[in-house]
Amino acid sequence: MKRVTFLLVLLAVSTATTVAQTSTKLVMLPKDTPIKLKMAQTLTSKHAYVGERVELVVADDIAMEDSLLVPKGTRVLGTVSFGKEKEGAKNNPHQVVIKIDYIRHGERRILLSGMHSDKGKVNKGNVATGAVLLGLTGVFLAMDSVTAEIKEGTEVNALVAEDVKLPSMGPAPNKPEQVAPVPAANSAPKPDGSLR
Repeated sequence: MKRVTFLLVLLAVSTATTVAQTSTKLVMLPKDTPIKLKMAQTLTSKHAYVGERVELVVADDIAMEDSLLVPKGTRVLGTVSFGKEKEGAKNNPHQVVIKIDYIRHGERRILLSGMHSDKGKVNKGNVATGAVLLGLTGVFLAMDSVTAEIKEGTEVNALVAEDVKLPSMGPAPNKPEQVAPVPAANSAPKPDGSLR
């Protein structure tokens, strides 16, 4: 009797699992789909080093076929690909470049491709002042103070690196409805339907 009960419970669990798996709609997120991201931290060329992990987030819900696939705010990881040679190095390369790696979606990784960079700009006023006050040494000091910076909240663009099927998280959020403009009072339609 116990064996029959155990087999019935096992069959019920197996059936429920199969129904749950078949009821989850899988939607294709195609390769090269553009994804908008935002920096979740600030990076500067004074501190960023090659290989350092970078935090970003998905800026807008990702939806396909009217299904929500990845919600806004989902964590994204990238890597510094150009910066200081190692953590704590004294040099300031005056540029920082990040490579976008993947979206962390539950236990899955959605591979992305893309890069974002900032090249520090020389403040010409500081260079001129340094040249007047300290000559050539002042020019080098002013130019050495140049720092590249990618600020928190900066928009970053990436692409989906390969086709991936994702389970639908439900219907895509509705976008605000477009409201047709109301004609001005002095532009009432003529009997033939045209405006005056």
